[in-house]
Amino acid sequence: MAVQESKGGKPDPNLRLPTLQSLQQAGRLQEAEAGYRECLRDGSARAAGLLATLLSQQRRDRELADLGEALLAAAPADGELIVNLSVALRRVGRLDEALQHARRGVVLLPAAVPAWNALGVAAMEAGRLDEALAAFDSGLKADGQHPALWLHRAMALQLLQRNQEALPIFAQFTRAFPQVSEAWRGLGAAQEALGQMPAALRSRQQAHALAPRDPDVVFEYASTLFKGGHFKDAARHFEDAVKLRENHAQSWLGLGRARLKLDDVAAARAALERAKSLDANDAGIAHLHAAITGTLPDTVETDYIRNLFDDFAKDFEDALVEQLSYDTPAKLAAFLKKQGADTGERVLDLGCGTGLMAAELARPARTIDGVDLSPRMLEQARAKDLYAELHTGELIEFLQTTDAHWDLIVATDVLIYIPHAAATFAPTLARLTPGGWFGFSIEASGSDATELPPQTGRYRQSPVRMASDLAAAGFVNIARESIVIRLESGKPVAGALLIAQRPSEA
Repeated sequence: MAVQESKGGKPDPNLRLPTLQSLQQAGRLQEAEAGYRECLRDGSARAAGLLATLLSQQRRDRELADLGEALLAAAPADGELIVNLSVALRRVGRLDEALQHARRGVVLLPAAVPAWNALGVAAMEAGRLDEALAAFDSGLKADGQHPALWLHRAMALQLLQRNQEALPIFAQFTRAFPQVSEAWRGLGAAQEALGQMPAALRSRQQAHALAPRDPDVVFEYASTLFKGGHFKDAARHFEDAVKLRENHAQSWLGLGRARLKLDDVAAARAALERAKSLDANDAGIAHLHAAITGTLPDTVETDYIRNLFDDFAKDFEDALVEQLSYDTPAKLAAFLKKQGADTGERVLDLGCGTGLMAAELARPARTIDGVDLSPRMLEQARAKDLYAELHTGELIEFLQTTDAHWDLIVATDVLIYIPHAAATFAPTLARLTPGGWFGFSIEASGSDATELPPQTGRYRQSPVRMASDLAAAGFVNIARESIVIRLESGKPVAGALLIAQRPSEA
């Protein structure tokens, strides 16, 4: 029987492929790989795809990515090869190329789940979340029960802030596959985003039990413990996190914050020094480092404030009102009425947050505008339908650039995030109508100086000094009243309300 030959007169290399595949299935990978490479050199297009599959299964992504051009030259229409190459390119960080190949892969293999999954994951990592979700949905049309597609679809929904939709998918996945830590991580994140803290903590704990050496899992568990008020356990797990990944600045920041809550200032300072050495540009690290070293920033820390309240937006009212007995908006509204200052038809709410102050001041024929740094806080405020206009921005910059005027300007729990609160007074005066009023709250310092306690990270100012600075800015009819701003670890936080008037024009 004659041996089949290729056009060049040599034996057809494709005849060797079944034998090489058998070697691969038997675990003789080196022999199989050497054979595939030889067949590829001898002109076998099929060997290109088989070699790519072998390298992909061994997670030899760098080699596969580097070989990609040669493999594609041999088999430019091999859909499986293109999908495997896309996965390898994604894993080595070459996302643009990975997306390009993944898109071609689904054209060649429109019914193949791995192709749609590869496209979805590449798009998700590239931040193209709508494309990712569409890819996972297309894959589920081919196989509606494929677990990876469901898990990745839930992840995409979560990245799109659609946690209400993602949560039941994660929950169902954990019931079907309880040993998959990624599903517990996703479930915990969705529960936390929706304010379900006890459930989130249980999910984080389960993920940690499954992957106790995964630095991301340990960090997330410690972070949720901290948010839940379990500071001692949080500190212990942040210690584990920095041991697993000693150059992770956020783990050192978390450790510093937990140590502060435990009043271990020396350990907190050491952790924050380490965090700052790793990431000097991080807004949260810079703020707490300034607090613990007693160095007040020169300007408003816009990135820190925005990030803080974006993360806090959904739980803001529950945490402040229900847990910390916060009622400053009601107290300020009452003080304004008491002083005859709750007048005028146009009101500006500086640092309006979720709209707690507007709810106290709203009345027929009155328009209230708001400005805040946090887009997510503004989403909560917008849903209350109390504001005529809402603006995203830093309040001093907003006051200096707007042409509008208001009869009353208020700022509740806003100046406690500004290192030099008096810098707001002149631009506020300029935006008041003649005879208009300005009312605000502060946390009271124990001296004439502005303080930044590291345990809270909020600025405390002197009521006497604030009154003096108001007068220096041109305000008249200044009044102040001592109040309790909130509870902190069950203890009252001393504060003050101040109001002042722009002089009426002669």
